[in-house]
Amino acid sequence: MSNIFGNTIPNTFFVTKGSGESDLELHAGSYHMALYDAGISDYNIMTYSSVLPATAHLATMDEVDMPPFGSEMKTIMSVSHGFQDEFVSAGIVYAWMYKDENFDEKAGGLVCEVNGRYRIEELESRLIRVINDLHQKTYKQYYLGELNFITEGITITKRYGTALASLCFVDFINPASPMPEVQA
Repeated sequence: MSNIFGNTIPNTFFVTKGSGESDLELHAGSYHMALYDAGISDYNIMTYSSVLPATAHLATMDEVDMPPFGSEMKTIMSVSHGFQDEFVSAGIVYAWMYKDENFDEKAGGLVCEVNGRYRIEELESRLIRVINDLHQKTYKQYYLGELNFITEGITITKRYGTALASLCFVDFINPASPMPEVQA
């Protein structure tokens, strides 16, 4: 049996969001507090770009066995930072794409992130425009399914503030490598 694997395929994911504030620091302050609010501060966050394999599936945080403290958590995340008296927001939209007009066979999922100083209604409108634009420009051979939104906003009362929205992966498929084994 080989110890060489193909590309890791994200399998189970959950969605979460959070916001945080701090008078002391941005990264070790408001960002950490936003991770805490979202229930993912116990992990080392790694970010992916924005596609989902067709085999991935959504679960709730209550349904998954969370990884051990200090482990990596791979995410697709939108984050917005700001300062006192500002409103910041972060949002994600995702949708499954299908190979047929009956929405029977998934091709994969498309995820888009937007962040800034948008009110939530503006943020959602922008997310709709962005995902439709990317779908038309890069995946128009597929049918786009229902849009799913995760949004967070905060009016900052302390020195620093952060809003975040995230898809978080908790397990992965590790297929065998498609490359032939080389003998040493």
